Amino acid sequence: MRIPILIRFALLVPVLTSAGCQTEAPPADMIVTGVLYTLNDEHPQAEAVAITNGRFSYVGNREQALERRGPQTHIIELGERVAYPGFIDAHLHVAGIGAAQRAVNLSGAEDFTDIIARIAERASTLREGVTVTGHGWHQSKWQRPPSGGVDGFPTHHALSGAVPSHPVILEHANGHSVLLNQAAMDQLGITASTLAPERGVVVMHDGEPTGLLHETAIKLAAPLQAYDPQTAEEVIDLAQQHLLSQGITTAHDAGALQVDLAAQRAMAARGALAVRLYSMVLASDEAALAEWLDLGPLLNAGDDKLTVRSIKVQADGALGSRTAWLHAPYSDAPHTSGVLTYDLEALAALIERSRPDGWQINVHAIGDRANSEVLRVFAPFTQASSDHRFRIEHAQHLKLGDAQLFADQNVIASMQPVHLSSDRPWAIDRLGQQRIDEGAYIWRDLLNHGVLVASGTDAPVEPVNPIANFYAAITRKTLQGIPEGGFEAHQKLTRLEALQAMTLAAAFAGFEEDVKGSIEVGKWADMTVLSQDILTVPESSILETEVALTMVGGEVLYEADLNAAESANF
Repeated sequence: MRIPILIRFALLVPVLTSAGCQTEAPPADMIVTGVLYTLNDEHPQAEAVAITNGRFSYVGNREQALERRGPQTHIIELGERVAYPGFIDAHLHVAGIGAAQRAVNLSGAEDFTDIIARIAERASTLREGVTVTGHGWHQSKWQRPPSGGVDGFPTHHALSGAVPSHPVILEHANGHSVLLNQAAMDQLGITASTLAPERGVVVMHDGEPTGLLHETAIKLAAPLQAYDPQTAEEVIDLAQQHLLSQGITTAHDAGALQVDLAAQRAMAARGALAVRLYSMVLASDEAALAEWLDLGPLLNAGDDKLTVRSIKVQADGALGSRTAWLHAPYSDAPHTSGVLTYDLEALAALIERSRPDGWQINVHAIGDRANSEVLRVFAPFTQASSDHRFRIEHAQHLKLGDAQLFADQNVIASMQPVHLSSDRPWAIDRLGQQRIDEGAYIWRDLLNHGVLVASGTDAPVEPVNPIANFYAAITRKTLQGIPEGGFEAHQKLTRLEALQAMTLAAAFAGFEEDVKGSIEVGKWADMTVLSQDILTVPESSILETEVALTMVGGEVLYEADLNAAESANF
């Protein structure tokens, strides 16, 4: 049975309970009326919902919903606004989002000179010796290449000259590279004789370090990036407030460190989590992996705010840094085919060790060879009848024919449509036309094979913006609307498919389709309310959509303009 069929079957179960006796029901805590898309195939739209004890207690027409009001019932009239099941981001990085709120934002920099100016300005506000962090730079998006660069990447020299007295760590947008200045390298002891750790790269030029670290070599900078449990909680709180403002009610944290998981557990225990977290243990954090393999999965902690039942493995790098692992060399760098960043035998051993406790395995694989090899390792474990729901995170570039292997093994494709908008204009230089045509961002092919596709933003690699993600999925254009017909337009998703990928499909990818992902009786009352209907507005207007309200468990945790909200107490 294909996974999408299982989802459709799951949709039918709660419908039977929605037609029960309405008059004997206790008064609802809240009633919401207006246009509501349910993602329930049997009843795709509703005029109203009633919410009791944080869950939907009625879904249907306005008149019957209002019969459930009592003296304390709060009524929300949506007016022109439109409600959807709470948006689920199936792949992001909570700590990274929170840290990015504190770091210098480099995502819109025009070139390396612009970046240096921003970092120098921040350094001027800090006492000497304090580390300056920046996030979000991407050399492929600059208007001009860096002077004296190596393989298109900048080196530390101009940065070190402008900021000599503060260690600087600049995290690449893709999370697979960092750039250090000389002060940072001095503190870390990185010199011409520094050897890269296995599956990492310390980039040298003329025998000297350039300041660039790729993949596992990023760990060399860890002493300047470490933070304590209190900071971890502060970062999580920054992240969840930002997520709520973007309409995200559940976030799949794609690779959490030991300190982050401890902070999430502590916050869940005292009721300090607002967003629901589905967190993955980062396998490369050996201490975290050992701890959680001993503990076993954590389910529905803190009133269903935290689940830790999956392990995230990173099998290769990224396309931007040419570290995504390909079957054939890069079209614009014939000397390399990328790198394998996690031993495949170790991956098989990890699956063998974790399966008895029901751990889900989610593997980062961007390059076509990484995807092929991970599917090969998965194969012996996915032939069993167990509900494994293994995932490949990104599944960005596939070998022709591998979509069928996803289907045969019931492997979930956890993808990020917005990456196409950002990367496709230059990805063709890395892969060439044939590989782009046959296997790049092939969402439609995967769906046609019966593969479940869940979507996320990969924030902070991309902004937390589910509307941009939705737009990318249905148009296959850049966020500037280029090209007119979209890249490889035959791979577009329909609007409903794109919405399902960020609601019910994402819930299924976290074993949570029974409690979230659609608006149905018995499920948590998680809803995202938008300023307009993204299923019907003209394509050119989609990116103008704003998040009006975010509700988690029947509580409004974000509202864009409280004065304009059409709500009242009856």
